[in-house]
Amino acid sequence: MQLNGIIRRRKAVNENAPQWRSRATLAGVVAVCVVATTLAVTTAGADSSGQRFLQSGHLIYNSTIGAVFHIDGGSKRADGSVAVPGLAPGTQAVQTDTQGYVLARGSITRFEKSTLRVEAPEASPSNEVPAGLNAGGVAYAVYRAAGSIVRLGPTSLTLSDNNALGQPVVTPDGTLWVQRLLSGELCQLPAGAGRLTCPAELQHGNVGSLAVVRDQVVFVDTTASQVRTVSASGLGRPLTIPGVTLSPQSIVAPNDVDGRIAIVEPDKSRLHLVDTAAITGTPTAGSATIETTLPPGKFTQIASSGRNLALVDESGGKLITLDANGNQKDSQAIPGPSSKVKPGKDDRPLLVRGADQRLYVDTVGGEQALVVDRDGSVSEPVPASGPTQTPTVPVKPSTTPPPPTTSKPPVPDPSRPPRRTIDPGGNRTTTTPPRQVEPPRRTEPSRRPIDPPRTQQPKPNPPPPLVATPAAAPLSLRAVAGDGRVTLTWRRPNLNGGTFLSYSVFRVNDSDPTTTTSARYTSTGLKDSTRYTFQVRTVTRGSNGKTLIGAAATVSATTNQGAEPSIRIRKGPLYTGDANQCANPSYCYYIRITATGLTPNATYTFVGHTSNYGILHSDSLKVGPNGSLTVNKFYNDDRGGTVWVTVGDYESNRVTW
Repeated sequence: MQLNGIIRRRKAVNENAPQWRSRATLAGVVAVCVVATTLAVTTAGADSSGQRFLQSGHLIYNSTIGAVFHIDGGSKRADGSVAVPGLAPGTQAVQTDTQGYVLARGSITRFEKSTLRVEAPEASPSNEVPAGLNAGGVAYAVYRAAGSIVRLGPTSLTLSDNNALGQPVVTPDGTLWVQRLLSGELCQLPAGAGRLTCPAELQHGNVGSLAVVRDQVVFVDTTASQVRTVSASGLGRPLTIPGVTLSPQSIVAPNDVDGRIAIVEPDKSRLHLVDTAAITGTPTAGSATIETTLPPGKFTQIASSGRNLALVDESGGKLITLDANGNQKDSQAIPGPSSKVKPGKDDRPLLVRGADQRLYVDTVGGEQALVVDRDGSVSEPVPASGPTQTPTVPVKPSTTPPPPTTSKPPVPDPSRPPRRTIDPGGNRTTTTPPRQVEPPRRTEPSRRPIDPPRTQQPKPNPPPPLVATPAAAPLSLRAVAGDGRVTLTWRRPNLNGGTFLSYSVFRVNDSDPTTTTSARYTSTGLKDSTRYTFQVRTVTRGSNGKTLIGAAATVSATTNQGAEPSIRIRKGPLYTGDANQCANPSYCYYIRITATGLTPNATYTFVGHTSNYGILHSDSLKVGPNGSLTVNKFYNDDRGGTVWVTVGDYESNRVTW
């Protein structure tokens, strides 16, 4: 139960943020008829059931063959393809749960993963090669130089502006974040939103890159060597990176590695793994911030799988991988393109993070891919190819002229009746004139060899439709126990080609499954001090209409004895620490926090928030043997702002400072 109405879910809304104007999605249709394509099985023994373009792998476009191939990261092979001919090197592919999109210069081509039907290409907002991203059931093509965004999927949208964009990132729920380079605005586009909102703005002249730490978006300010959280409430307080001076050339990984942000200084061959727990509340293992020296090379790209890092050394033509502590794991040469590939001057190998938490490197032209496994090891090059049919060559006609024929003179036809004639003396006579009868001709046999009979080529069977498989287990399943209740939260998993219907929540050995469409569920009426185990599955519908029950995620929690957790705050005493930490020292006060009903002697992460700064501070605090804690924490000088504190899924009352 809720106590005094103080336990609330967190919300953040900014109704007055600036926006972009929406245009017709994928404006500018190219008049090309819709065509159907056939599936090419790319390796011997490949699965013939049609399960080829599932979300768990990686799509690569091979410009030499003119086809999109699905790379299965587990088996390290191309297990399916769909023909999309005629596109140049640099073309890439992204996917949603049910569709694939081929992003080329000047066009976007969609194909259905269930039927493998390729739609007519549609004009893109720019002729540049876009940055392709996908998460949360949607995909994006971001044209950074043109300042345009195309959202692909069930809520397709095209937004255009003349403001160039920085490195885009996408959160697990499908929200896109971009930086407007000229204005310094940081903008978001949720998966279902119809406009772009820009809740934060950088100090004029500062540059940097966006990144995602778990589910939290942060901005790495390379001008000030600081990290700040970004949310719908704006920028959080700055976290200075100790002992590090970054440059505008610094490269930031779009995703964290074990809670740290990876930053490469190419000119110094240095790697910084920056701990952000103080502002994001995300704990890390081991020491806070790690620095390491990279091997010699020109590093131009970096990506994180969450557990490992991969860096592209352009000068050495190789890929190196590191673990979460910066220790090198593996190294592999990146194959160059074959002579059939005609790359542009700006075409480079592409390092991307797959939906299966593996990293992939597409070679120039897309003829091969490297797979970085979950342990940091790099595979041998995986060919993006398969068997092809040799076309039947037509037989050319002979150029030898036919031989001459011979015939006998004509002979009379005795069966014809006599004809009356007059001789020179005037007497009538009866004669039988000869009839010209052609005898049968004798033709010399041709010296041209007789062509062998042509064999009727059997028509290939039509490709089977994509068979959706049950969804993966829900992600990040968490349980928070209270007084006679347990609240579960989770994130949507890969649907593996199916259409989302609902979630099934089951209390093991104690109840029938409960159906919900929300990624949050509270089980009530439970006994205190009792341990309960829950399973959550995703229910989807396959392309054939069949209902599919996904894999289970399991979590356990013990209900509390006594009241549900309560978090209360008020303005505390004047801050007595370093006055330089406060912009307004004369109005800088502690937050007085009183927490009750927590698990005795347990450690919790307390996070302070303000409506103007976002996340103020974060700290791990241990409660007493009675499950309570009272402390002065988290100084704040945000006069007039709204302040509150969260502990896990629990939120305090809100106070106007």
